[in-house]
Amino acid sequence: MNMRKIGTDEVSAIGLGCMGITHASGAPMSIEDGAKVIETAHDLGYTLFDTAECYTGVYPDGTTAYNEEVVGKGIKSFRNEIFLASKCGVQHGGDHLILDSSPETIRKSVEGSLKRLGTDHIDLYYQHRIDPKVEPETVAETMAALIKEGKTVSYTHLRAHETLANIVC
Repeated sequence: MNMRKIGTDEVSAIGLGCMGITHASGAPMSIEDGAKVIETAHDLGYTLFDTAECYTGVYPDGTTAYNEEVVGKGIKSFRNEIFLASKCGVQHGGDHLILDSSPETIRKSVEGSLKRLGTDHIDLYYQHRIDPKVEPETVAETMAALIKEGKTVSYTHLRAHETLANIVC
């Protein structure tokens, strides 16, 4: 597998965008089946895994399928060997997106993501969509605080995300 740099980290040139495991591709996979997909990708040399708090679906029993829970289970045995990316600032509201990148929501989101992922940090935490109600500087200040607290290692916003899209998504 060819490698690329994100900051100072070396990651696989092909990353696994995990959205389709639980969201936007029909019925969500079971946690076990989704975890096997992630483990197989790792076995094939993938070291970059991307998820988001809003990648949810509904299991046949009516419970919520959280993508981050599936990813967390899948990466558990090799967490320190991979680069983990997740996103905040978007929720699904039926037929529309709800944007909220307020500092309070970002903090609540990262705590939820860390818990669902079963990890103490996220390597790249980024804003899923720009929230026109929140100044970029406010988002950056919040993310800087999360970096200082060790909850995330790095941060980017949408414009940088668009540059990385061929790697991350």
